[in-house]
Amino acid sequence: MTIATPRPTEGSTDRARPAIAWTTVQAGLWIGNAGGEFAGMIERSSGGDFLITDHRAHPLGTCATLDEAKARHQRQFQLSQSALKASI
Repeated sequence: MTIATPRPTEGSTDRARPAIAWTTVQAGLWIGNAGGEFAGMIERSSGGDFLITDHRAHPLGTCATLDEAKARHQRQFQLSQSALKASI
């Protein structure tokens, strides 16, 4: 008898939540990439806040730290991906 590990399904957490890789393109500007696609941008303002935009340049808000901005963007990205899959 062979015990097989179950394969992930389309509804698996990993597929529903692709990780965003952030690249610094210049001081104060980060570009997000998810699965080879542009995922959004984070820009540090002159006042020190971090401005977040999605993959269509729609504002997602501001955060006090870069880590908070990345986490907020990831949450919004996951929600938009879930909504997209639900509409298909």
